[in-house]
Amino acid sequence: MIYRLRPSCDLTIQELQEPYLWFSRPTEYKDADDSNIFSFIENNESIKSSFERIFKDYKEVATLSELTGICCFTKTLPPVNHWGKFPKGHNGIFIEYNKKVLENYFVEVFGLEDCFKEIEYNSNPTLLDSLDKHNILWEKKENADYYKALRNIERNPKLRDQLFLKMFTRINDKFCAQNEARVILGGKNIPDKSESVKGYKVEIPKKSIQKIYIHPKTPQPFVSELKELGITLANG
Repeated sequence: MIYRLRPSCDLTIQELQEPYLWFSRPTEYKDADDSNIFSFIENNESIKSSFERIFKDYKEVATLSELTGICCFTKTLPPVNHWGKFPKGHNGIFIEYNKKVLENYFVEVFGLEDCFKEIEYNSNPTLLDSLDKHNILWEKKENADYYKALRNIERNPKLRDQLFLKMFTRINDKFCAQNEARVILGGKNIPDKSESVKGYKVEIPKKSIQKIYIHPKTPQPFVSELKELGITLANG
């Protein structure tokens, strides 16, 4: 199973009725360092130099990256007294999804293998460690750090995609209690490339929704609306 906190509002009822997942664009995040490609470029001279070699206009690429859609989940249901650590969690709800159903759906519809991406929590998320200007820290294991040469990344489209993925999955460690995983829609999978939209509705199978967990402070009128949806309710 995997979980998603939603606020007690009409849009959440709509999200459950249709049903769909809401994918926000990075520009809608309050944390300026979250999924901000411009910050990565400006904070890492090595990446800036690399992007200048790869792209004719790296600023245009960074702007296009802002059209990416991101849907955030938590890997475990937190204790109800921790819900306040999530945005609008003080009286919201947690929706429990069948992770396998969603994984199969995103493979079939978007070609996304292993769609739930792990989050790396860091005190300075937009700064990537490096030995010198020619490499960046690529993987951190218990006994060793592994670096990758930027020239190799530049020549390999798959590695370039993985670099962008790193930029979308590093966030400040003050949010580590959220124990997050993300589904990311980028490139050809972006549903709408209009600059005016704030995010995207992505329809999902109704059978993926398993249960709804309620906070003691969830408004009773909202709980009454939830009961009419025919989805199992439980106390958080």
